[in-house]
Amino acid sequence: MPPASTPPPSTSSSADALWFAPAQLLRLFGSSPVAMAYWGRDQRLRLATPQWCEWFGVPATGIVGQQLDEALPPDFAQQHLQALHNVAQGQRQQFDTCKTDVHGQIAWRRVSLSPHLWPAANGAKSSQGTLMLMQDCSAEYAHAAQADALRAQLAALSSTDLERTEEKGELLKLRTLLDWRTAMLAEHSEMLQLLSHEIRQPLNNASAAMQATMSAIADLQLSQTTPATKALLRAEHVLQQVIGTLDNTLAAGTILAVGGRAGASSDTDLPTLVNLVLHDIAADARPRIQVVWDAEARTVQLHPALMRLTIRNLLNNALNYAPADSPVLLRLADSDDPLALIIEVIDAGPGIPDALRPRLFEKGTRGTDHRHRAGAGLGLFIVRSVVQLHQGTVQALPRQPHGTIMRIELPQGLDD
Repeated sequence: MPPASTPPPSTSSSADALWFAPAQLLRLFGSSPVAMAYWGRDQRLRLATPQWCEWFGVPATGIVGQQLDEALPPDFAQQHLQALHNVAQGQRQQFDTCKTDVHGQIAWRRVSLSPHLWPAANGAKSSQGTLMLMQDCSAEYAHAAQADALRAQLAALSSTDLERTEEKGELLKLRTLLDWRTAMLAEHSEMLQLLSHEIRQPLNNASAAMQATMSAIADLQLSQTTPATKALLRAEHVLQQVIGTLDNTLAAGTILAVGGRAGASSDTDLPTLVNLVLHDIAADARPRIQVVWDAEARTVQLHPALMRLTIRNLLNNALNYAPADSPVLLRLADSDDPLALIIEVIDAGPGIPDALRPRLFEKGTRGTDHRHRAGAGLGLFIVRSVVQLHQGTVQALPRQPHGTIMRIELPQGLDD
């Protein structure tokens, strides 16, 4: 199915008239397996991939330019009215939705709604549009349902007379099936990682190309306020939001699959890990980060992908909540007793209110100043989950005279 065409840009000089980012995404994903849509703050669709149109049962031809309430089925819009309202206010949303396919099977999709935030003249961020990304999570629900059914049968058998030979044999069979289902869930997570890599690679390539273009513009000493420059910056921000959504979704699936262990921990070069994390940060925010090495540059035992996401989440939090002109420190240090790696992210922000501290790392918790900040409160929840998988600890410590120190301690030399 060919990608939907993009209408000509508006002649308006407003922020909504900048079509560069959606057009770039359309060229990247028009023929990809990703179900994705983007609409501006005027609620008109700027991008809709064929897979998105197929899920909602709308024709791909002519869909771009329609109002969102005309394109979405009424029952979907009504059911998720609050989420659509929240993302328009700058709050990232995530939920699962389902429908019955032509074969009578229930198909599930994980929907991520990410606001496209852009700083205004007064420094505050406002939503310029919304990116919808849909991932197939049907296998996850199917595995969970089958595992629940097996556990229910196992519990029922455990409450009966286990001395009977036939029931003992059935119990052993169910345990074997449950172990197999758990292994299948782990394999499914590995497949998700491979698929995520295939989707993420063109995004990384596009982001690198945009950063190279911005560097060339800087070398030519061109104005940073030209429409083309603004469009490039907005396109990069949209791509970074897509990458962040993919990584957080993958992290949640990985944490579920490994069942309380760090999984594929390996000898990881610490300077390389730090460089990869810095590369993940938006180009215009990267100069604010200062790396302090109080640790020996060496290899450490950890899960590189999950720890990369963890440090990135902490840095993005600090960059978002600290003053725009203030530095953010990334400090790495060694501890001898006990043997551990210390990672600290230090900011000069307003600090964490005492009332928020007891639930700081719970799912859905957000700071008091979040009206114009994207996010659904998953960042610190993922940080704590990843650190616990590494048998480590994470603390939020006050910094004097103001600010916060997010401190991670990762034990080293432990047996797997």
